[in-house]
Order: sequence, then structure tokens, then C-alpha cells
Amino acid sequence: MAPYILISLLLLTAVLLAQQAARMAELVIYADLPFSLLGSIGAALLPGVLIFSIPLATLAGIIVGFSRMGSDSEIVAMRSAGIGSWTMIWPALLIGLLLTGATTYLHLKEAPEAARDLERIALQGALAKLDSPVEPRTFSTLPRYVIYVRDGNKDLGTWGRVFIFGQQSDQTTKVYTARSGRIDSSGDQSELVLSDVLATEFPNAVTQAETADPPASNSIAGNDKKSYVVERLDQLRFSINTGRSDITQRLNQRDTNADAMDWGDLRERVASGTADERQEAARILNRRTALSLAPLVFSLLGAILGLRIRRGGKSAGVLLTIIVVIVYYLLSLLGESLARAGSISPYIGPWLATIFILALSLLFLFVRRVPFLSSVSLSRRPKSSAQPTKAASKQRGFAALGFPNLMDATLFRSLVLSFVVCFVALAAIFNIFTLFELWRFIAVNNAGAGLVGRYLLFLLPLITVELFPATMLISVLVTYALLARRHEAIAWWASGQSVYRLMLPGFFFALAVALGSWVVQEYVMPGTNMKQDALRARIRGGEARATTHTGRQWLASTDTRRFYSYEFDENGQLIEPTVYELDAEAVHLARVVNGKSGAWSDPTHLKLTDAETLTLSGLEVQRKSEAETTFAGVESPNVFKPTIDKPSQLSSRDLRSYLDAAKQRGMDVSALAVALQRKYAGPFGIIIMALIGMPLAVSFGRKGTVIALCAAVVVGVSYWAVGGGFQQLGNHGLLRPSVAGWSPLVIFTAAGTYFLSRVRT
Repeated sequence: MAPYILISLLLLTAVLLAQQAARMAELVIYADLPFSLLGSIGAALLPGVLIFSIPLATLAGIIVGFSRMGSDSEIVAMRSAGIGSWTMIWPALLIGLLLTGATTYLHLKEAPEAARDLERIALQGALAKLDSPVEPRTFSTLPRYVIYVRDGNKDLGTWGRVFIFGQQSDQTTKVYTARSGRIDSSGDQSELVLSDVLATEFPNAVTQAETADPPASNSIAGNDKKSYVVERLDQLRFSINTGRSDITQRLNQRDTNADAMDWGDLRERVASGTADERQEAARILNRRTALSLAPLVFSLLGAILGLRIRRGGKSAGVLLTIIVVIVYYLLSLLGESLARAGSISPYIGPWLATIFILALSLLFLFVRRVPFLSSVSLSRRPKSSAQPTKAASKQRGFAALGFPNLMDATLFRSLVLSFVVCFVALAAIFNIFTLFELWRFIAVNNAGAGLVGRYLLFLLPLITVELFPATMLISVLVTYALLARRHEAIAWWASGQSVYRLMLPGFFFALAVALGSWVVQEYVMPGTNMKQDALRARIRGGEARATTHTGRQWLASTDTRRFYSYEFDENGQLIEPTVYELDAEAVHLARVVNGKSGAWSDPTHLKLTDAETLTLSGLEVQRKSEAETTFAGVESPNVFKPTIDKPSQLSSRDLRSYLDAAKQRGMDVSALAVALQRKYAGPFGIIIMALIGMPLAVSFGRKGTVIALCAAVVVGVSYWAVGGGFQQLGNHGLLRPSVAGWSPLVIFTAAGTYFLSRVRT
């Protein structure tokens, strides 16, 4: 049992940690948090992954170990020697007891502390970002302000040629243009400091103007009694709310969330809290205790199920593991929801799954015959004698080509079976872990089964693209390792065929899977990712966040002398656009044009209807109304389309267009360029995994499939680590995007070629 538990633990931890780390890395990159937080984030993620992977590894390792003994008739031999069931079960219970101690410590001590660490890291990252919240040549939003800085040093926090749009509490609008600026922070307070400032105030469209002019300023009032105030200042200081005080307060105060409390805090709340707090703390205590005992109850059930399996071997063990895990965690979620809703006691609800597994274990132990388990078999039955003769007659037609022959068909069937079983197992574990991560939000926000089901459905394409490389590596390793262990490879070589010919079916199978992955990535995943992100936001307690056609957009022209504020409709027109034009030095505001709508007369000319133009000359303001105003040298309509922040929501073609548009705006596109190259390189990773896995399987397969699976874990973790490292280097501009995206494939292709050259042909 021990080797299978170890390999299952390594594999599950690697897959789940890579999934969580990828999500957090995307947050760090696209939220622009400090890169130094990555190590702390990884350490904080590990306990949450281990409390899930240890019980699963215990169940899978014990079932697979016993089922292998059953398929080899070793259990029959042990019973014939007079060894009883309990004598064979107690080693499994001992392993389960040891692992239960580990999960208990993680649940009661490390996992709550890790949850608090993640919250603290997120707050520290947000606080560090506020030291310089504005990035040059990028629009930044603060409460009631939109800021654009053309020049400056983000690390030093200095700005050059600043444009600030502010919405005041009385609905008036102020636009500040300054030659330089910065944010001074002292404690919880932040102050905006601008030099050589031109401040222009625009009234609300429905607000009557003030009649008195402020000192040191100029104003103009039109026939509609609107007032436009212009001020010129050497320096301007005013306080600005960056959210620092709220973050600092949350960082310093003690977290009162019961899910982040350790054992002692929860017991204290049970003893001295309010009625609702006592019920919540009792429920969480019982849930953690029940989940801590999962390795022990899984070891009992796994040993009993393993003793019942006569045929099917490791495949039957994997199938039973998936079924048991799905049932257990769905019952845990049901019990948690019922206890939270008050339908059952918080001392009973979290134990429903444990009680069910114990009852099922005792049933299987004392009932002598369970028809399903005694007939479990995933092996292929031999065909009748008439069928091989017919198949052989068909093969003669392809003899001249030599591919595919009977051996190729057998390999294809084995590869497909291994791939499907492995993918279903990993996808089920992925989904269960996702539910395990979200079940608190599901219960609190009363998310229905339909909403959760749709979220998991739309999550499937993302799971497919992420898991196909690992699934391919494991499937080719298992298939070819069994081929070598059964000495079928020797028979193949004895017939005059080389090892390269033996690997040809695996290569074509990997090619077909890579093509399928590309189709899913390009034509299915972008749309489903937008939907699953919106559904995930609803499950976590927020409304679905629209990613396009909503909100007011801001855009800077290529030369940054013109700023556009608008809404973009589905017909490609601008709704209520406002154009801010700067002077020749691109420092101060020179003209503002408001329109009812905007449309392109040609790719470089934008026409605004019902336009109102304000021209600033010094402190003088001239106002003019026109039926139409046309701007020349305007960017194409595609540049004005609302952007999508996550590359996973775009196909490679759309991401390429978005990248070109971002370049025209002067944005830093390093992360987007690396993401595009990784999209191009992604499907090739599946082929590389097959290229590495096949020679490793042939080399290590004679020593056992466990050694081959250990090699799969090492190779998979190394591939993710190298790919992630090169991605971070590319995101920070230390490597060219093409180098960052393709170098991992080149490195592992070289490794696969080396392993292939070392195999006896």
C-alpha cells in the first residue's frame, strides 16, 4: 500500500497545488501585486491542498494496493493460509491512523493559520501597491478619480504630465492637468501633490451655475447659466482616498471570521459567544474533526473494498476511489448546508458523510457476497476464435503500409482507456477540490444546485486544457510501462521492430489529443471562461460581473494628446463620448468636446453628433455648439472596444488583436505577450509529455509502474516549475516573450530526445 499512497499523494498535491498556484500567480501578475509575495503565497496554499490530498491518497493507495493483490490471487493465497480479514485490514488502519494524526494537525492548526496568512498577504499586497498606485501610460482608478500619467517612475512614485478626472460629491466634474505630481502617504492618510496645475471645473448638466467667480480664477457663463471655472496654480495639494486606512485597519485588527479561527478560538466562541456564534463555531469544529478522521474511515473502507475485488486490478481501484470520493464530499457538502440552515444539529450535519462511510464499510465487511464488487473487471475478455480470423483477414490489406497493425490497435486501445480513466479521475478530483474550496460560499449565499452545476460545466474546458498534458504523461507512462513489464516489448523487438516503431502509436495519439486541446482552447474555452468567472462571482456572493459592453471606458490616443471617455455599444458606436485634447506639449487641457453619440466615417475619422466644444486659451473659455464635429487621426474602432483583463478569456487571435490595441495605448504588454506565446505553445506540451513519457516508461517499466509514475510526478512538477519560472521572467521583461513561452518546450524536447537516445532500440 505504501508506494501507491506515496505516489498518489505526490501526484494529487502536485496537480492541486499547480492549479491553485496558477490562479494566484494570475492574480499577482494582473493585479500588479509585488512579485516577492509569491513564495509566501505558495507556503500558505500548501496546508489547504494537503488536507484534501492526504485522505484521497490514503483511499486510492489502499484500494489500488489491495486490488492488485486480489487480481494476482495473493489474497486468495493468504486466506488459504488461514489469515483472516481483520489481520489483513489492521495494517491499513494503522496507516490511516497515522495520516489522521497529520490531517488533524493540519485542520486544527495549520489550515486556519494559512487562511489568515493568505488574507494578510492579500492585504499586504494591496497596501504595497498603494505606495505607487499609478503606472505610467495606464489609466488607474481610485475612489472618485481616474488618473493617467504619461511619464514617470513607478518605483519612485514620481509622475510627469498628469491627467486627473474627478467626480465631486455635488456631481460636478473637475479635470486637473499638471506637469508633475506624486502621492505623499503618512500613516493612513494620502495626499495628492501636483505642480504647474491647470484645474477646470465643469458643472453637472442639470445643475444651475454659481454666479460668483472664485478668486484667482476665471469663469464663463453661457445662456443656459452654466459656469466653467478655470484655475492656474503653481502647486496643488488635496487629500485623496486610496483605501489605505481601510486596509491598514483590516490588517491590524483580529480576524473574527470563524473559518480562520484555530481550535482554541473556536472552543472559546462555543463557550462564550452569542447563540448564532456558538452554533457556527460548533459546526466548524465538528466539520474539521470529521474531515480530520477521513483518512481513518477511508483506510477501513479502502481495505474492505480491496479485499472484495477479484479482477480489474488498479483500474478497478481507481474507479472505486472516484465513486467513494464523490459520494463522501457531496454528503459532506449536504450535511454542512443542512447544519448551516438549522435543519439539523451542527453536531450531526458535518458527520453525515463519516457515518455513511462507516456504515458502508461495516456492510461490506459483514455481508459475505456483494455482487458488484465480486464481478468488478476492467480487463478485456478474449474474443472468439472466429473474430481474430476475420480481423486478421482485414489486416492483410494494410500489410504493405505496416501501420496500423494489430499491435498498434492494441496500443491505441490501451492508451485511450488509460487516458480516459486518468482524465476522469483528475477532473473529478479537480471539481471536488473546487467544491471543497467554495462550499462555504455555496451555503452562505444559498447557491442552488443548478448554479453550481452550470459553473462546473463551464469550468470543464479550462480543466481540459490544464489537465491534458499531465494526463498524457501519466497515460503513456502506464501503458508503455505495462508493455515493458509484461515483456511484450521484447516480443515486439524480437519480430524485428525498433523501439521507435513501438512509440509511433503513442506519438499519433498525442498528436490527436493536442489537436483536440487546441480546438477547445481556441473555440470553446474563451466563452466558457467568461461565463464560469461570472458564475463563480455569483457563488462567492457578488453579482455576475460583465466583462464587455458595461461601464464607462477610458482610452488614450497613441500620442497621448487626446483622451476619450465613452460607452461602447454592440453596434460599434460610442455613447455620450467626451474627448479631452491637450496642448502641444501634451501637458495642459486645451479643448473638451462632448457629444451625444460617435461613429466612424472612415477608419481614421470619428464624427460626434450634437457636439458641445469648450476651448481653453489661458484662463479664457470659449463655448460652441455644433450639430457635428469630426476628429481626424483617430484610432480604429477595434481599439475602442472594451478590454478583457484575463488572457484565458480570449482566443489567440483575439488576444493578438487586444495586444496590438494595448501597444497603441502605450500599455506595458509584457504579460500579455507571454500569455500569447504560451497559448501557441500549449498544445505542443502534450506532444512533449508523450515524447518524454514513452522512453521513461520503457526504461523504468521493467522495475514496476510505481517507478514510472514517480518519474511522471518528477517530470510533471519540473515542467510546471520551469514553465512558471520562464513566464515570470517574461512578465517582468527579463526575457523576450517568445523565449519565455517556448523555452520550456525546447528544454523538455531536448530531455525527451536524450531519454529516447538512451533506450535500447
